[in-house]
Amino acid sequence: MAKTPVSVSTQRTQSKSSASPFKKNGSEGNWLQLGLFVLAITAACYLPTLSHDFVNWDDTANITENPNLQLVGKGIPWTTTIPNIFDPKTGNVIGNYNPLPILTFAVEKSLNGGEFSPTLTHFTNLLMHLLTVFFVMRLLWSMGFGRWGVFTGGLLFGIHPMRVESVAWATERKDVLFAMFFFWALLYYVKWLKQANTAESRKRTYWIMVLLALLSCFSKVQAVALPLSMLALDFWFRRPVNFKLIWEKAPFWLISLAFGLINLYTLQLQGSTNDTLTNFSLLDRMCIGAYSYLIYLYKFLVPYPMSPLYPYPKQLSWMVYAAPAGIALVAAGIVMAWLKGYRTWVFGLLFFTVNVMFVLQIFAAGQGFMADRFTYVAYFGLFVIAADYLDIFSTKENATKKVYAVLGALTLVFGLWTILQSAIWKDGETLWTYVMNLQEGDKERSVLPYWNRGKYLLTTRGDYEGALKDYNRGIEMDPGNPELFKDRGKTYFIMANSSKYKSQQKEFLEKALQDYTEAISKPRIIPRSKSDALASRGAAYGFAGMYEQCLSDLTESIELDPNNKTAYANRAVVYLKKGEYEKASKDYEDNVRIDPNDPQMWYECGMMQRTLKHYGSAVKSLDNALKLNPNLGLAYLERARAKAGSGDISEAKSDYQKAQQFGVSLGPADQQLIRRQGN
Repeated sequence: MAKTPVSVSTQRTQSKSSASPFKKNGSEGNWLQLGLFVLAITAACYLPTLSHDFVNWDDTANITENPNLQLVGKGIPWTTTIPNIFDPKTGNVIGNYNPLPILTFAVEKSLNGGEFSPTLTHFTNLLMHLLTVFFVMRLLWSMGFGRWGVFTGGLLFGIHPMRVESVAWATERKDVLFAMFFFWALLYYVKWLKQANTAESRKRTYWIMVLLALLSCFSKVQAVALPLSMLALDFWFRRPVNFKLIWEKAPFWLISLAFGLINLYTLQLQGSTNDTLTNFSLLDRMCIGAYSYLIYLYKFLVPYPMSPLYPYPKQLSWMVYAAPAGIALVAAGIVMAWLKGYRTWVFGLLFFTVNVMFVLQIFAAGQGFMADRFTYVAYFGLFVIAADYLDIFSTKENATKKVYAVLGALTLVFGLWTILQSAIWKDGETLWTYVMNLQEGDKERSVLPYWNRGKYLLTTRGDYEGALKDYNRGIEMDPGNPELFKDRGKTYFIMANSSKYKSQQKEFLEKALQDYTEAISKPRIIPRSKSDALASRGAAYGFAGMYEQCLSDLTESIELDPNNKTAYANRAVVYLKKGEYEKASKDYEDNVRIDPNDPQMWYECGMMQRTLKHYGSAVKSLDNALKLNPNLGLAYLERARAKAGSGDISEAKSDYQKAQQFGVSLGPADQQLIRRQGN
């Protein structure tokens, strides 16, 4: 860390696109009034999102079905929740380690009485986006831009349509949260560069930056580009290029390295780094990365088409293979701009590049080769270029009306575009219907929209016929896809269990078994998915009373995936029905070994251990259940019985009383024991 203030100019450098040098921003009036206007416009554009629901595009994994959030607000202590969220093994979601956004979802759930609130979640996303826009405008001001430059940059950051995915999608809380801390840290960096106070005050500013960097990285791994962004600001402020620029950022390099390695580890845990989806070569992927880079540049000007999903093509077009030539032209343009003194262009393209290069999908991670959200921070560099030109233009004589006209048109076009694009995120049906319509007529269209809309209709709407229609369409398009057969089988199984289709129970059960068998037989099925299909078919066999076939499938499921907790739980139930209590107890114990955060399974485990008269083990299991969910009345009842069995009658009576407080009825033997103790 540098011990003396760095000499930087607060004077904007002269732009080659203007004959007049920039004035100091201090002479151009306060930007805040215009800044508040930008925030108001941004808020108005995103206000409709407050009525949106969650969508089945990672919102389930991150929020509504996240095991670390299920008991938040329902008695589980924060001392259990927070370590689970921040542990890379238990806290990663689909291989992504972003614990801070998950923690914010937990806080929201706790504040909402233990229930998820889409409105509260979308409100928080919008609030964080507005704070990020504010920090962006403050950063532009500190970089020397005038009022209209700040307004332009802030407006673009607020309502450019490529922002929509990051703001309107609940899961992308990680974008608005990491960016908020990211730009806040850059603000402190500029302050640190200009600070001419005591060494102690500069040290305080420096460590605030470090804290903000940590918070940003805990929000999303994309924040690892922070020290590179600081170097871009060094260039902006004409700091001499030397080793000192690298060394003074040592903590930031270490933070970026650490979080990069953590995320590589969690992606490997999930298997997301294996390119089993496309099997493209490294050269192919480099061309894909180059193509994505150029598309992001193009969409800065014309953000069309925008989609939640950009699936990998089965065959790469000539444009993908020609993309490296486009990258070479961009690189040459940056060098020429640097040589000719176009500092704004160099800074803008450098900032964009260092913030987008880590998400160009050169290494496999995810189901698409691009994503609109990846530009959320990176586009700041391009917004700087636009702000520069508006700033210059606003200084020309009689330019005021023209500035109003340009910004008014920008607000109208991008504002309406953002409102319309936000509407597709209303719920899972609108989202996937939009993607289906977008890829209509595309020979290489993805089955994913049909699959996901089918899941939404099944789980959220209870529209079994609609779900079957989408699954059937998906199977027509991709008959070798095991996941579609597996989920269609699940639909038939649910219908077989429904009183609505009681007369067709046998028919639907047979169809469920056929689909599960078809899924299992597909060559493309991966071991974990095959394990799930076997567990599901085993449950269907169990429903039909075919216990031997059921046990065979569940056992094979566990052999394929020893961490399939559903298979253990289902097999335990079958063993219970067969009276094989020791085997049932062992399966419950394996279940809680895999997932120690499920109070219901700890309760089942304790109940089974108590039945076998393993009273000490039963008490420990039930202690765990109540630690996770202090409101689980049945666990108090079972613990009372276990304590009574071990001779601890006084403690048993206390638990009986607690069980009754939760409305649990005591059996005759329980009541007799309490009366005997009372006498």
